[in-house]
Amino acid sequence: MRATALPAALALALAPAAARANPLDMYGFLSRSTALGGAVTADVGDVSAGYYNPAGLARLRSFRAELGYLYTSPSLNTDGRDNHVDSTRGFVGGLVAPGRIFRLPFAFGLAVHVPDDRLSQVRALPQTQPRWELYSVRLQRLYIAASLAISPWRWLRLGGGLVFMASTRGGFDISGRISATQPANSALTHGVDADLTAVRYLQAGAQVDLPGNVTLGAAYRDEFKLDTALDADLQGQIVVGGINDPRALTIPGHYGLRSHVMTAFQPRQVTLGAVWRMTPELRVMADLMWVQWSRYENPTASLDVALDLTIPAGVPGLRQPSVPRPAAREAMRFHDTFVPRVGLELTTPVGRHSLAFRLGYHFDPTPVPAQAGLTNFIDSSRHVAAFGLGLTLRRLGALLPGTIVLDVHASMQLLNSRSIVKADPNDPVGDYLASGTVLNLGTTLAVGFE
Repeated sequence: MRATALPAALALALAPAAARANPLDMYGFLSRSTALGGAVTADVGDVSAGYYNPAGLARLRSFRAELGYLYTSPSLNTDGRDNHVDSTRGFVGGLVAPGRIFRLPFAFGLAVHVPDDRLSQVRALPQTQPRWELYSVRLQRLYIAASLAISPWRWLRLGGGLVFMASTRGGFDISGRISATQPANSALTHGVDADLTAVRYLQAGAQVDLPGNVTLGAAYRDEFKLDTALDADLQGQIVVGGINDPRALTIPGHYGLRSHVMTAFQPRQVTLGAVWRMTPELRVMADLMWVQWSRYENPTASLDVALDLTIPAGVPGLRQPSVPRPAAREAMRFHDTFVPRVGLELTTPVGRHSLAFRLGYHFDPTPVPAQAGLTNFIDSSRHVAAFGLGLTLRRLGALLPGTIVLDVHASMQLLNSRSIVKADPNDPVGDYLASGTVLNLGTTLAVGFE
C-alpha cells in the first residue's frame, strides 16, 4: 500500500457509519410474501421460507428455483426537503432441493439478495448530523442464508439455518525516522494487515398443522453485529536536523490508536403466526413479531489513543502534547417493538392454471426515542400496505411437467409525521419535522420441477 493511502484508510476507519442490517427486514423477501405483508410465518412454503421461517421449506416435495428483482423509491424529508436517501434495488432468489433421509422428508434451501450496484456500503456521518437511521446505507447489504428443514410427521415441520455476513479487522504499522526540518529525507517503513472475518447468525422455526385447516408457526432470528476494527501503531524517532546527522536532536516516540465502529446491527426477533384456510381458495393469515431494538448501540467510532514521546533533558519549551479526549457517545435508548402483520390470499382457478390476488398490511412502530439531545437519528412509525398478483401455470408440456409461477407486488410505506424538538434552544441543528413515503415494487419468477 502506498503511504499516501494510509491517511485515507485511517479516516475511513475512524468515521462513524450508519448502522445497517439487510433490506429484507425493511422491504420483504420475494413477491408473494411481501404482498401478504410478511404475515407468512405459518404459511410460507417457497424459497422465501429461507428468510421468514426455515420450517416451511419442508412443505415442498419437488425442486424449485426462484429469481426476482426488488426496487424501492424512498421519498424521505425533513421540513419538506428531500433528504435523498438512496434507493434499494437488487436481485433476490434462491432454490429449494427436497429429498429423504432414512425415509424422513427434508429440504435444503438457499436464499440470497444481491444488490445490483454494490455489495456493501459505508457512509461516514457524525452522530450530530440528521440521518434516517433505519433506511439509508443499512439496506445496502449482501444477504446469504442456507437452511435445512425436516418433517418428522405430516403435521409438523422443523427448520433452521445460518445467515452469513462478514466483518473487517485490520491494522497498520509505521516505523522509522521522521525529519522535522527535511520531510523529504524521512526514512519510513510500513506494513498493512487486514482480514475479512465471517460472521454467522442463527434462524430457526416450526410449523404445526391443526384441525380445522389451521396452521400455527413460530420463527426465531438471532441478533448479529458487524463491526470494523483498526489498530494503528506508529513508532520511531523525530529528528530535528539532518536525518543522518549524529548531532541532530532526536526524540523517540510511540503513537498507538485503536478504533472500533459498529457498521451493522440486526435485532433479535421472535415471530408467532397463524393461517386459516377458510376454503380451498381463500386463506387469512396473521403474525406478531417482537423485535429487540433495546440492544442497539451508538454506531459512532470508539477510539483509544496513546502518545508517548521521550523528550531529552535540557531542551527548554519542548513538552509532550496532550492527547485530545474523544467525543462522548450518546446512549441510544432504543426500545423493543411489536409488529403486527395480516394478509389475505384469494386463488381463482383458470382452467388447470390459477390466479391469486393478495393483500397485506403491517404496522411497524419506531424504536427510536425522541431526539431532544445531541443525536439526530431520524425515524417514524410506518404503515405498510401491500398488493400482489400470482399466476401459476401447470403442465406446460414434456419439457416442463412442473409449474411456472409469476408473482408481482407493490407496497407503500407511509411514515407518520414526527416533530423533533431539541431541549437546547441553541442546538446547532434545531427543531425539524420528519415524514416520508417509500414505494416498493418487485417481481419473482419461480420454476418447479416434478
